[in-house]
Amino acid sequence: MSDISSESTVPATGAARRALIGVARRWPTWCGLAAAGLSALDLGDGRGQALVVFLAALIYLGTAVVGRPGVVWPLFGASVVAVTLLRLLDADPWPALVGGAVSIAVIGLVDGLLRRPRLTAAQFPAMLVFGGAALIAMSLSPAVGGYLVAAALIAHGTLDIVVWRANKVVARSLAEFCAVLDLTLGVAILVLI
Repeated sequence: MSDISSESTVPATGAARRALIGVARRWPTWCGLAAAGLSALDLGDGRGQALVVFLAALIYLGTAVVGRPGVVWPLFGASVVAVTLLRLLDADPWPALVGGAVSIAVIGLVDGLLRRPRLTAAQFPAMLVFGGAALIAMSLSPAVGGYLVAAALIAHGTLDIVVWRANKVVARSLAEFCAVLDLTLGVAILVLI
């Protein structure tokens, strides 16, 4: 009798283990959802999330300039720490972010970024478009600015998916995290504002 019950337990344990492994493999998705949830707590009119759009484009550009997809997570961590420190010091992070973006763009242009493979080179105009949208959104009315930020997040989420599928420019785990964060936050802004 005990043999029958142990046989029925093994497949259930095996299935549970496979399910747990499957969930664990999607850790970037879960982290992206958590980050979107935390960001949504401070949603306001949506324009404050322009920082997310700008940082996403800046981190992708920095990684493209360096030319090593694995450097994206350290760049992400450094960006989060830098923005957090600036906010704790009551300093506006935008001048530093714009200055950093201009510096990285110039370095990339001098280093031949636009002559690299298409998806890598595309990070330069992507920075211009997404960075510009983020900056413009903050100067618009709350409703229009919020919609612009939502559109930029959703558009960058689409870029994240392209990058994830190509397995180029940034580490796939960051592309997955960013896609979930951008798309979820963009839709949340559209629904909540």
